[in-house]
Amino acid sequence: DDEPGLLSDVLKIIAAFGGNILTIHQSIPINGVASLSISIQILQNTTDVSKMIEEMENKKGVHHVKILAKE
Repeated sequence: DDEPGLLSDVLKIIAAFGGNILTIHQSIPINGVASLSISIQILQNTTDVSKMIEEMENKKGVHHVKILAKE
């Protein structure tokens, strides 16, 4: 959802798991919903990625989290 602070909350979750933000791309919100793509570098100290995704999906205002590619 297009809500003040929601992106910050998602970024805090990524930081808490030790992920490194590489890029953030956001569309213009339509009907109160913004599409967002975040590139995350998974480092040696990054903890459970599945749990990180689960926490992002459980965040109020987040509709869906999907891994688009892995390297």
